[in-house]
Amino acid sequence: MSLPALAALACPNCAGPLDQTERRLHCPEGHSFDLAKQGYAPLLAPGANTTTGDTAEQVAAREEFLSTGVFDPLMAAAARAALTDAPGVVVEPGCGTGHYLAAALDADEGREGIGLDTSKYALRRTARRVLRRAAGTQGRLAAVLADAWTRLPVQDAAAAAVLNVFAPRNPDEIARILHPRGPLVVLTPRQDHLRELVDALALLSVDPAKPQRTVDQLGGAFTAERTDELRYPIELGREDTLRLVAMGPSARHQDPQALAAAVDRLPSPVRATVSATVTRWRRRDRDV
Repeated sequence: MSLPALAALACPNCAGPLDQTERRLHCPEGHSFDLAKQGYAPLLAPGANTTTGDTAEQVAAREEFLSTGVFDPLMAAAARAALTDAPGVVVEPGCGTGHYLAAALDADEGREGIGLDTSKYALRRTARRVLRRAAGTQGRLAAVLADAWTRLPVQDAAAAAVLNVFAPRNPDEIARILHPRGPLVVLTPRQDHLRELVDALALLSVDPAKPQRTVDQLGGAFTAERTDELRYPIELGREDTLRLVAMGPSARHQDPQALAAAVDRLPSPVRATVSATVTRWRRRDRDV
């Protein structure tokens, strides 16, 4: 079966177009890449860093938590912001388990997508992500092993939209792959995001300077078109509270036994507030 969105992908070594023969991708310069048996394409650029990807435990926790629907309003807001008449595919560097990318494709039926990540554990989930409005991901969603801080294995201007969800971003590469009429959709946590859990469990908090850093980082290549703020209360049981912590960066700084004991001391259900911002950016040099 051919890899979805193949025409939008590029060789990570020479940036040439890719073709597929059985389970191997190859370019005119002779570089070739065997598809992993789990369904993702290993297209790491020279010098790529794969040591920062999510662990198997983080990925399992994220899969289970995001499947509960607690963050569905965030996914829906990002998907709406990604709608566009620009040609091309939806690309998400740092796609994780592919939940947000799948939501964007569900909202734009017929559009193909490319999910990029450095975690093989996450890409295994993305490769088999089932879309709500289709039989599955086989014809619409490609999972690709790639580092967001190197050249992305995507053709110039091939992205109709780019998603950036709670993930690092490389403005120059995003601008390169984004079609002039396409949006960059950035979902970022606000300072009070899950504040109740942050305070009670001593989790990593959102830097107050984060919004300004985002503007400083993107402002050279992009202009903000629209910003939507999302804020709503949630109630979590013990297991989902543990999964929420385990899927994020705080998991690397917490002792599991101490965390479980701290969660046990919380009232049941655990009440918290989701607070985030969805901003739709456009390229400064886009056609008008």
